[in-house]
Amino acid sequence: MIGYINGLIIDKDEKSIIVLAQSIGYKVFTSTELIAESKIDEKIQLFIHTAVREDDISLYGFKKKEELTFYEQLISVSGIGPKVAMDILSTPLHITKRAIINGDSGVLTNIKGLGKKTAERLILELKNKITSIGLDSSKSNTSTYNEDAVEALVGLGYEKFQVIKILADTPQKLKKTEDIIKYFLKQS
Repeated sequence: MIGYINGLIIDKDEKSIIVLAQSIGYKVFTSTELIAESKIDEKIQLFIHTAVREDDISLYGFKKKEELTFYEQLISVSGIGPKVAMDILSTPLHITKRAIINGDSGVLTNIKGLGKKTAERLILELKNKITSIGLDSSKSNTSTYNEDAVEALVGLGYEKFQVIKILADTPQKLKKTEDIIKYFLKQS
């Protein structure tokens, strides 16, 4: 099993990057956030989860060991496969973990590929397994997201992960959609 790759990014698309290590190009599926910040001909180090199936061997890469651990917890839940788990990780980690700890399935169902039943199963199975260590309670509550603002910003061409990441620090006094959008535009 491959557990770690250190190499040069030689290509990328919307779901994966190709990392050249020891004259071999490895196709590594990763989060949209990591793909967006990755540049071709840039060195990268990734923790790897190797998924072996009857007809496929796929690599899933993560910058931090914490992301890999959380990913492995996600795929242990029935109904969540490697690709849905990657979509879940495209939302900032602290937001997803806080939603699971607080039992907020509404936040989780906003993630592509995650329906209500699967979100509830995810909460049920992982609520007591994940830790709230590193979750800053001063950050805005996940349930306070203004979905209209998120949809408007995504409609303007911003990546959803980028919008959610910046809006995670939105002051709680901002309630109106237009104020939240202005805040985002100043921060981005």
